[in-house]
Amino acid sequence: MAIFTLIATAISTAFFAGSAIATSLIAGGLALATSYAVRALTGQPQQQSGAEAFGVQGKLAGGGDVPRSFGLGYHVTAGSLVYANTWGNGYDTPNAFLSQVIALSDLPGERLVGLWVNGARVTVPLDAALYTNFDSSALGYQVPEYIRPHNGEGAPSAHLWVKFYDGTQTAADAAMFGASSAERPYTSAHVGKGICYAVVHAFNDENLWSGFPTFKFELSGVPLYDPSRDSTVGGSGAHRHGDPSTWGGDGDNYPAVQIYNLLRGFSYGGAWLYGLQNTSAARLPVSNWIAQIDKCRSTIIGASGPEPSYRTGGQINVNAQLANAIEALLTGCQGRISEIGGFYKIHLGAPDSPTFTFSDGDILSTETQVYRPFFSLADSVNGIQATYPDPAQGWNTATAPPYPSPDSELAETLKARDGSRQLMADPAFDFVPYAEQAQRLQKSALEEAQRARTHTLSLPPAFWIVEPGDVGEWTSARNGYDAKQFRVDAMVDRANLDVILSLTEVDPSDYDWDSDADFTPVTGGGTISNPPAPQPIDNFDAQKYILVDADGISRRPAILISWNAQPGISAVQFEVRLASDGSSVTRGRSDRPTAGNMIITTSILPATHYQVRGQFVPSSPRDMLWSDWVDVTTDDIRFSLADFDAALNAQVITIRDALSDQIREAINRISSVASDIAAGAPLDKMELRSQLAARSDAAFAEIARVDLVAVTTEAAYASFSTAATATWGSTSAFVENSAAAISTLDGYAAASWGVSVGANGVITGSIRIDGGASWSAVIIQADKFQIQLTGYNGDAPSMPFTIGTVNGVPAVGINGANMYLDNTLNARAIVAGSITAGKIGAGQITSDSGVIGALAVKSLSLADFAVTVPVAQSLGGNVSAISPGTPQTYFSFNLTVDTAGLAGKNIVIYASVSGMWANGSVATETGQFYLVINGGVANGYAIATPSGTLALVSLGGAINVTASGGVMSISVQAQFYANSATYMQAGTTIYAQAAKR
Repeated sequence: MAIFTLIATAISTAFFAGSAIATSLIAGGLALATSYAVRALTGQPQQQSGAEAFGVQGKLAGGGDVPRSFGLGYHVTAGSLVYANTWGNGYDTPNAFLSQVIALSDLPGERLVGLWVNGARVTVPLDAALYTNFDSSALGYQVPEYIRPHNGEGAPSAHLWVKFYDGTQTAADAAMFGASSAERPYTSAHVGKGICYAVVHAFNDENLWSGFPTFKFELSGVPLYDPSRDSTVGGSGAHRHGDPSTWGGDGDNYPAVQIYNLLRGFSYGGAWLYGLQNTSAARLPVSNWIAQIDKCRSTIIGASGPEPSYRTGGQINVNAQLANAIEALLTGCQGRISEIGGFYKIHLGAPDSPTFTFSDGDILSTETQVYRPFFSLADSVNGIQATYPDPAQGWNTATAPPYPSPDSELAETLKARDGSRQLMADPAFDFVPYAEQAQRLQKSALEEAQRARTHTLSLPPAFWIVEPGDVGEWTSARNGYDAKQFRVDAMVDRANLDVILSLTEVDPSDYDWDSDADFTPVTGGGTISNPPAPQPIDNFDAQKYILVDADGISRRPAILISWNAQPGISAVQFEVRLASDGSSVTRGRSDRPTAGNMIITTSILPATHYQVRGQFVPSSPRDMLWSDWVDVTTDDIRFSLADFDAALNAQVITIRDALSDQIREAINRISSVASDIAAGAPLDKMELRSQLAARSDAAFAEIARVDLVAVTTEAAYASFSTAATATWGSTSAFVENSAAAISTLDGYAAASWGVSVGANGVITGSIRIDGGASWSAVIIQADKFQIQLTGYNGDAPSMPFTIGTVNGVPAVGINGANMYLDNTLNARAIVAGSITAGKIGAGQITSDSGVIGALAVKSLSLADFAVTVPVAQSLGGNVSAISPGTPQTYFSFNLTVDTAGLAGKNIVIYASVSGMWANGSVATETGQFYLVINGGVANGYAIATPSGTLALVSLGGAINVTASGGVMSISVQAQFYANSATYMQAGTTIYAQAAKR
């Protein structure tokens, strides 16, 4: 009967009685026997796509239409998603874990031999016992590449766990019970019996994951029955087809073993899954299959040492046509299948040893013969470049180097034969994840494709036993053959027992391989997304800084951090801690990394030694490094009166502004009268001008004087001015002296006098005196103020005081050593009765300790706001835990006023409170501060701020002094409403001042 096979063919005369017809048919069918390189050029075999694709599955599948699948040999798969859920909390992140159950094979027994995460290979142990003996209630194996500090800080911890089940499990994964939810339950019924699957848990980290992590699982393939390992059928070993527990070994990777199992069929639990059904062992002649398996197992010297000649591996989807799956495997070993009368034989690789010989005398000359000496152009191939999955490049499709090399002599020879045409074949080795084997297949395929001689001829009944796939030797004087080898690709059995054979020339040398000469090392194409090395923050630094107000006055200490901006950065985060004990002070971030700097003000105290570090926040997830801790000590910038009640500043400001207004009025009036006299016609006016000058070349000296008197209907005005100038070339100096006096009709009188000296146009010193009816002002502008007593101190001048700024405020410093002749200020220097209330300014008699010792008075009468008693205290550590809703005092002191002079007066209390609280379990602390005087609440202030931050609160109150004075108890209390204990760390400054309401 007629049999059509994948490659080899046998045809019976039951269908074709005429030998001429049979010869023509078999000659026309020679395309079936051509090299797969030729078939690749003509578009054969057809590649699979969509749901029927097999080989490498690189993307996670999902949905209800995913076909069942299993693996053959070393391969990779992303699997199909069975279950996924987010759950748990970590670092205050809700749903911090993503857990997935991924099915990898619908047949048991595969082993996990490698794992890729987000395109990069990670470390997993190869011991299968790790995955079968673990505690199922634990999350699983901690992937070492993902053991790291969370978001770059803290102790390293696991961020990715994996477990693998090989299909022999009898219970569900217990850890998934806790990872499920009521909406998406995972129960004890989720065993997955007979299914190889992985459980992966990923912990959310903004520096690691951009979306969901992706996985590729490298698997060993299912265990296969290897007849060459079965001593009962002619092999050597313990394999038994009826006992799957004996299966598995090196044969799992050999295409001959894989195809043998496909033809026998795959089943589980007695149910057929894929392949042929009910195929007996007798239909697969064991001697043939063992011989071909041994050809796969035979070693060849490769670039890395001896390796099996042929290995294949990939994923088989059960909806793929069996013929397509077998053809893909045959492509990985230069293989052919022949089926004759229901018996299947395989021939792969180099041609087998010849099993018959013949000569020209054996050929039936009475029958038709067909000879084809060369291929048609459509069937010619002169180059080949295949694709294959490359594990070194993340299992992405790689392109092998072309054979022959385009610039080689062989390539030019082959192209010239085909009319300088480039005829490239591009087969897909979907089941060959081995770079050197792919190149070996290219070479043997192209070499075999050059064997163009084919014959169709008839032989007598002695050759009836010849089968497709057999190799014979032909000695032919007519054709010039000397034991030339030919492969039988097709045959026809005639009724008279003659046979018609289709022969194709073969040569074992086509399969020779010299790794040193023939192998071209493959360079990866950058398809693997290995994570970059952790990136440090560039040139991070921290320095002390002072915040000033609009008037240039220093108000707060701060820390200025700086860095060099880099691309791919979305923010810069920082941490500040105390240098003394390493306790955290504050942390934050700048979302403007290109600015290159930032000022830290939160929780920063004066005169304190801190340590600061910084870290880049990447725009896409990757590891970043913290900088080293940088030491910085803040300036001693304390609170001033500007930070408290405005009434404390109003007194000084009012007096200062009043004096300034008077001076400005005098200057304006004098200028106005002078302008009126210059512009108008006075009732009487006299003016005297004089000038004295001398010049010689570049030298010039001059004295000019102007005297003016005038009267108008509203004012009398008198002034004089003198200017002395000396110049030599571009160098000059001057002295100017001027005075003016006015008296007006409305009773106002004022005078002004001043002198200025300078050099080269710059005033280096001046004195100005202004006065009115009830005030006077002396203004001196100078770098130094010195007084010299002739004949003493080596005639060196003394400097009694100096001018400078204190915290941005102009101030006068007195040199006490030169202020008094004996360098002391004793009681004898104070005239009795000269210190009176009118001579003591408000707030001028103070004490840092709050105590003026040995001050005995019989009677003390104080005017309103005449005495200020400042008291300050700073707590050095944490206050005890404050229970929610319970006021607790954390600062108190007593103020004693033992005099009847304050009877009826009010003592005004000002409190400035700075407090920091921490260790609360709520995001925002709410509560209230109280100022308590003599047990009564004088003032309160509600707060609602984030835990761990600094609050500044100003409170005020007053208490009436009794007739005999008394002791005032003053305290500050704090009360919080949060549902957890709160710890306080605070500093408080309190001012007490006599006042009348």
